[in-house]
Amino acid sequence: MTSDDSLGHRLRRLEDRAELRELTVRYCFAVDDMDWAGLLELFSDQAELSGAVGRQDVVQLLRSIRSTYGRTVHTATGQTLSFTDDDHASGVVASRAELEIAGQTVHCAMRYVDEYARERGRWCFSRRRIRFLYAQPWADMADSLIAARPVHWPGREAMPADDMQEVSGA
Repeated sequence: MTSDDSLGHRLRRLEDRAELRELTVRYCFAVDDMDWAGLLELFSDQAELSGAVGRQDVVQLLRSIRSTYGRTVHTATGQTLSFTDDDHASGVVASRAELEIAGQTVHCAMRYVDEYARERGRWCFSRRRIRFLYAQPWADMADSLIAARPVHWPGREAMPADDMQEVSGA
């Protein structure tokens, strides 16, 4: 038995997995509740998201985007994880969201491609990339999986889904 197989190490990995799962759920709640202070605590000091670098800038970007929506409901539905070492991991989070945008209910399916780091004694997001599988006004949901351009935000032209092959390795 190697030291990596020790009961203590395996228990720590289970605790890490639980904490990382909770991190994704806390993100959903913080975005929906517009809890900017809570969201700030979920990101590492040098976090990256959509061109924003640093947790202050990342949260400001999310705050700016969220300000254009009414009510939202984000739900993390599953997560895969790979550990680089005791303080770094990566993963993919399957997620859905219902968003009020421009007076319409928009339903989305997306995957967050994440990198995590243990910082300040807890796991944080160090990098998040969002890949949309579809985003459709509720009235158009019947075509969400068969449309050639299934990402359709109100007031914008429909776009193709983000390429998930680079994420899944297919």
